[in-house]
Amino acid sequence: MNTASLDLFADAEGKPRRVRGVAIYSGSTRLAELAARIGFETVWIEMEHGPADFSLAESLCQAVEAGGGFATIRVPDGQRCHVLRALEAGARIIVIPLINNADQARQIVAYGKFPPLGSRGFNTRSRGVEYGLSQITAVFADANRRTHLFAQIESTEAVENLDAICRVDGLAGIFIGPGDLSMSLGCAGNLADQRLVELAAGCIRRARAAGKHAGILVAPGPLLDAASGAGCDLCFCGGDVTDLVEPWRRLLASVSATGAGR
Repeated sequence: MNTASLDLFADAEGKPRRVRGVAIYSGSTRLAELAARIGFETVWIEMEHGPADFSLAESLCQAVEAGGGFATIRVPDGQRCHVLRALEAGARIIVIPLINNADQARQIVAYGKFPPLGSRGFNTRSRGVEYGLSQITAVFADANRRTHLFAQIESTEAVENLDAICRVDGLAGIFIGPGDLSMSLGCAGNLADQRLVELAAGCIRRARAAGKHAGILVAPGPLLDAASGAGCDLCFCGGDVTDLVEPWRRLLASVSATGAGR
């Protein structure tokens, strides 16, 4: 049984660390491995807004691990089959969108944790339980310790219910969804809006005070700075598709389209 790095949020000396990641929206296994080899501790695999299916998600998990990192999957929603299959693909962190209350948070714990924490389905053939090669009860207990379920906070309703959500046993933490939260606040897409910045930072402080982890996906700027200052210990600060836009624009502008006459 592989028990290495059970605590993703501690360094080799056992001290708390911030886990840093980038998103691989393209589904490229090579880029997923590259990101981990560069040094990002985790890589975001997008299933809510991306084309990845569970077969590709499993391949991406393998690529990230080959690079020395671990995988985070944002599932399409909180259905049992989505939470369960993402864990079985080998993701260590699962982000579940649109969690607005404690009942929903308790439901994803039931789907994602083996007894006594939850009622995750029995299966010994997946990557998530090392293909059943070790003693079953020990593997299941190990899986409970190794995997982390994050409730995505992306509405004012979720913000209002945040304290109750954070009291749910088995939930690792909360994850701020700034895009949808900005729409809920009436400042759609303006991730530097002071209302959003203050609200997100406040949620992170409340979660950390409750003993939960707190994460966010946002490019460097005022919101990421505020999240970091509030104690955010999981951040995704870029992505392959978005980060290519400006370099490719500069590259295109540097090569003239004229002067190609014969």
